Amino acid sequence: MFAPGDEFPNLRLDGVDGRVELRERWRRGPLVVMFMRHFGCAFCREHLIRMGRAAKEFDAAGAEVIAVFQYSAEATRDFCASRKVPFECLGDPLREAYGEVSLGRAKRKQVLSLKIARRHLTAFRQGASFGGPKGGDMMQLPGTFVIDREGRVVFAHYAESSGDNPPVSTVLAAVRSQGVSTASG
Repeated sequence: MFAPGDEFPNLRLDGVDGRVELRERWRRGPLVVMFMRHFGCAFCREHLIRMGRAAKEFDAAGAEVIAVFQYSAEATRDFCASRKVPFECLGDPLREAYGEVSLGRAKRKQVLSLKIARRHLTAFRQGASFGGPKGGDMMQLPGTFVIDREGRVVFAHYAESSGDNPPVSTVLAAVRSQGVSTASG
């Protein structure tokens, strides 16, 4: 598992125009990388909605945000476009990048419990719809990382359950700690 200060791997992900190397992204400024579960995950949709509402704040802080899904580049792009996600979504259909950053698979109680069911209702009330995994691995756990311009981890959040995503304010604070903005960057 990565901790602040660790070197982040130069992941290669699938974009609709070919392979995307994350190194090229973080050299431009702080990079937020959100690993999502599956297309039917209400918690992932909730996280996308919250992060999307803060897109202008991330832009103002000089950060780029990307979401990674366990599907092909085309399916991922179409899913994100249909939900008007305001940042790039990339594919990792073999979940190799998930493995490189040590995102594991959940145990049953991490995706199916009374506590998780209550969280589903909260997510639904906030606009995240329900659905099946649509071909993805329902047991995949999510994670969110902030990477600095040198490729070092500034923030790492490894989910302890399917509904465990970091608050947007925490991710923004990690980005802002880099002191980059569109005015000065």
